[in-house]
Amino acid sequence: MNYELASDALASVRLLPTSSELWRRLCVLVNALEADQKSSLCDQVASLELLNSDASWLRCGALAYLTRNPVWFVQQSAIANTDTTTDAVMNLLDLVRYHALARTSDLDALTQFLRGINVPRLQRLVAQRLPLVRAPRRVVGAGLRVAIYTPRVTNSRHGGTAFTLNTMNVLAKLGVETRVFTAQESTIPAANHHSGGLESSALFVVERGSLVLNVKANVKMVLADGNFSLRFRFERMLAKIQAYQPDLVIFVGFMSPLVYRLYEDYPVLGLSLHALPPIAPVDVWLSADPQGNAALWQDLPVPQLVHYPYRFWPKGPAVPVDRGLLQIPKSAVVLITTGHRLDTEMPLPWRSRMLAFMETHQNVHWLLLGVAKETALEGLPVHVRIHSLAPQLGLPAWIAACDVYVNPPRVGGGGTVAMAMEQGLAVLTMAGADGGDKVGAWAIATEEAYFEQLSTWVFNAAARQQAGAALKAQFHARLDVSSTPAQDGLMHACHAAIASFNQRT
Repeated sequence: MNYELASDALASVRLLPTSSELWRRLCVLVNALEADQKSSLCDQVASLELLNSDASWLRCGALAYLTRNPVWFVQQSAIANTDTTTDAVMNLLDLVRYHALARTSDLDALTQFLRGINVPRLQRLVAQRLPLVRAPRRVVGAGLRVAIYTPRVTNSRHGGTAFTLNTMNVLAKLGVETRVFTAQESTIPAANHHSGGLESSALFVVERGSLVLNVKANVKMVLADGNFSLRFRFERMLAKIQAYQPDLVIFVGFMSPLVYRLYEDYPVLGLSLHALPPIAPVDVWLSADPQGNAALWQDLPVPQLVHYPYRFWPKGPAVPVDRGLLQIPKSAVVLITTGHRLDTEMPLPWRSRMLAFMETHQNVHWLLLGVAKETALEGLPVHVRIHSLAPQLGLPAWIAACDVYVNPPRVGGGGTVAMAMEQGLAVLTMAGADGGDKVGAWAIATEEAYFEQLSTWVFNAAARQQAGAALKAQFHARLDVSSTPAQDGLMHACHAAIASFNQRT
């Protein structure tokens, strides 16, 4: 019966292949089938003869969702042209970014994923439609005026928003006039109409109460209205930035078509959300690694690299949450893993090894913060010593209640790794990713060494406490953006970006 329903839905798609609603209904029915039946239907979808590019676009989106094979994102990207709407391209970019972060285990894999889709080309398709309006230059000798552009602002727990607020903190301490602009690129009205699959850009609510600075200064932000199309918001935001007449633009983010247009008229300083240069043209890249590869992305100008590891404003020692709330004995060794994508960011083989580790270490409890209790994770059955919690406010207090921060093999996690370092936890994380970038020489190269280190820290309280103390000191030496070296470094980078712009224009 289910197979007949799915086959009937496929017949409807054949008759009207430009209907996103029919493609999404097909995805629902095919996704409910047994593996062999699902594979058969996917093969039939892939073999459909479609003469319309809009239909082919929806087919790629459907198969990307059903098969989890990134080759369909590659094909969908190739379909995009000057006739593809801005919102459709941006919805694809948002899905690509999510899957790149959720389904790759290190920065090399992330890079290959995004190169295959040719992300710069997609952004240029959007940028070339934006108006080119030359803003009048301000009077020479006036104080520095900076515009910060970031793709999305939500709350202080969001990485891009936190980095933006921290940059504002530093500039405020330096007395630099600053204003933030965002087109809220992840909010796309009727996003599901731009993809044949069941995934689309999520809607985010701005928590204005959390948008505050750590210094005595006002937060000045221009937030776009997400009810308008992104096409309209990009044009409006570009006009507002030009009316502000900045001397310099700081891009806080990983990718954005708007930066391609801003680069033509302003010096641009790039602060990436990852341990990679932004996938956008910038004059100077603020790199946490002094040996970073500034020439990583094809078809983009190579930026000047300025070593700048400072990212996080210290929160101070947190009062630990009472372990008794979770019925965890005081004598237990508590591991903690946090994240909003743990269902995909914890690879199944790694989950199995973690479960086996717990079976041989009966005094270990594991807190998964970011997974609702009712959410079942493959490879992690219900376990009396595995505690799942939905995302929590006051994350430092939960981290401070634990003994070891366990970062899975994933690209992200750098923000919570830094938070654990500041709270003095031993941090276990693989090299070649954002977490490894934060701990430096403490990063682990192989999975075998990873679990050997975990075993050592579980059995030896003194060893893990020494590691935690060393990582806390490293946080304040390398990552503390409230420091004087962070101020001096940011101002140096701003002037380097202006000098680069003057040279290239």
